Amino acid sequence: MQCYQYLAATTSIANALDSIPGASHKLPFGVVADWMDENNIEAEDVLLANGDEVRAIVENLIQSDQPDIPHAA
Repeated sequence: MQCYQYLAATTSIANALDSIPGASHKLPFGVVADWMDENNIEAEDVLLANGDEVRAIVENLIQSDQPDIPHAA
């Protein structure tokens, strides 16, 4: 069950990244999961947030220091 929750959280973060102009789009979930880990984003926190809240979390991280997403092509 925990794997499904983490996949749902990763998908939510990936969708938020895709909706932000200027951010990398269609990143592999592994890259998004690594980025979440580096920025201390917990799956439980994402799953309890609505779409606007998730996007705000991602936007705040991007604005604070442009996302250095490893392995991104």
